[in-house]
Amino acid sequence: MNQQLSYFNQGRSGNILYKDEFGSIKLYYEFGGGDCVAIIFLPDYNEWSETWEKDTWNEVLAFIAKQVISDQAPDCHFRIGETSIEIFRK
Repeated sequence: MNQQLSYFNQGRSGNILYKDEFGSIKLYYEFGGGDCVAIIFLPDYNEWSETWEKDTWNEVLAFIAKQVISDQAPDCHFRIGETSIEIFRK
């Protein structure tokens, strides 16, 4: 799967654009506080379910989390929840 991320920073928040051969989706993020470096807010089910199957969506989220850490937050780890991906300092 050809996956790409683009970042659009707007101070303490911004957007991440995810693209693959099936489609694209924009995710909003904010910088966190304390050990939380950033919170990437996940779209509702109806915003992605017509484009990606549930198993594929989980792979998309894992890619996004790993790529954000590689690109923007080395030495951090992530936690994927129901409504967000949280990036934490190790």
